Amino acid sequence: MKVNFSNWSLDLLPTIFLCILLPLFLYFALWLLRTGILGTIRMVQSKNWTPCEGKTLGSEIKSKNFPDDGGGVEKLHARITTYVYSVNNKYYLSNQTLASDSLYAKEYFPNKENNSLDHYDKLLEELNSGRSIEEIKGELVQVYYNPHNPSCACLDNSFKKQIVLPPVFIGFILLTILGYIIFSLLTTLLA
Repeated sequence: MKVNFSNWSLDLLPTIFLCILLPLFLYFALWLLRTGILGTIRMVQSKNWTPCEGKTLGSEIKSKNFPDDGGGVEKLHARITTYVYSVNNKYYLSNQTLASDSLYAKEYFPNKENNSLDHYDKLLEELNSGRSIEEIKGELVQVYYNPHNPSCACLDNSFKKQIVLPPVFIGFILLTILGYIIFSLLTTLLA
């Protein structure tokens, strides 16, 4: 296989542009396809997860303000619920509403401090060393946990196609377009 760069018809600037943006778009398309497929698999698998009772530790609504063209403000909301549950006398913490939440950011602008469960480590240690879950104040919730990996849980085990299917389709369309571009470039260079 011999590459013939004399067939390359693009100028320097479009070539640099293509060499930088093509891999970025390819990576983004693969990320969309991967998260969409993994999210779909996790949501389907969560249908068979074991239900148990848990208690909420905290529930908060995050909102961000965005000015629009008219000078007004639009608010976006994301609800984050942290809960504790017990499996075989061992306690676990989670903040996943859907089984696929670990693939996506829980907020529109992720903040490491708010997205981690690190500040609950002391409580989890107390629970696993003898403190009862009944001592914790909070609303009772139905938790679904993975019987093979009890640390993986969610509050809603239904399939939300509006969350996982658009990334699959957008990723597939982008990969098709980028594949055509790459195929065209390779056939030009190898001719």
